[in-house]
Amino acid sequence: MLHAWLALIFASFGFRAPKNAITLATYVVSAALIAGAIYLILDMDVPFPGTIQISPAPLERALAELQR
Repeated sequence: MLHAWLALIFASFGFRAPKNAITLATYVVSAALIAGAIYLILDMDVPFPGTIQISPAPLERALAELQR
């Protein structure tokens, strides 16, 4: 659903914009930024495996404190 919504937004911008290099560059940069944001959101949904990983050490220390 999100992809369809973004595609409709970009398509509606494209229908009205003049066809030149600046417009094309803006679309490419905007698409890359949106793709990066979506990737970051999906990658941080599962923080321990994946490209961007967080350390489980603080959670393990907190769990050890709670079990005492």
